[in-house]
Amino acid sequence: MTPCDVFDGDWRLFSHDPQTGVTSWWLDLGNGTAVIRTDTPVDELLDENAEAYNDSLGRRFGDGKVVASIPLNIYHEQLAEAHRQGDRNYVKRWLNDADHQKFRKFRGNV
Repeated sequence: MTPCDVFDGDWRLFSHDPQTGVTSWWLDLGNGTAVIRTDTPVDELLDENAEAYNDSLGRRFGDGKVVASIPLNIYHEQLAEAHRQGDRNYVKRWLNDADHQKFRKFRGNV
């Protein structure tokens, strides 16, 4: 069996990295174009974040404290440019936003 023989509905397997679990799928739209979908497993990361977040109750911030763990695809889509530009306020707002709490490993505001 080759990667091209593996399907997820109409999606055909394009690549899979067994080390990271990242899987890319290819979909032929039938008009000379195609779409690539990339699935990145994050359940283990989110479980580790939740455990660390819950364990941080009553602890104090300190230098070098890891406050979040973010999948690289989300980092590159939502934070990398602000980080490159030195926009610390944007990064702080993003990390403190309740919608992004699942990426936090430590309680409190950044």
